[in-house]
Amino acid sequence: MSQYQLRVYTLCSAEVLVAYENIWSQHIPGMAKHRITTHGVWTVPAAAGSETPQLYALVSYEDTDDMQERLQAYLASPEFRADAEGFDLGQIVDVAETVLTPTADSPLC
Repeated sequence: MSQYQLRVYTLCSAEVLVAYENIWSQHIPGMAKHRITTHGVWTVPAAAGSETPQLYALVSYEDTDDMQERLQAYLASPEFRADAEGFDLGQIVDVAETVLTPTADSPLC
């Protein structure tokens, strides 16, 4: 069974959200080279009274992989550097990572 992770990126503005959405589309093949599968990427506009929109990504790792080790390998890779070239990572306000365990009847098992 795969290990699933919900990654939530909080960004500093709507414009940065659009830019980061484009970067995420480039991340998908590079992450796959590092055994990280992307199942979906969603955007969430800023809530009323807030200027921090979010990008959600559902990814999975092979059941025998250490998630942080796989992620760090990708972040240190030439693929990641190429994907993020020209983007100021400081525009990401926060990154939250949640490990998700599918229920026995989940289609993702």
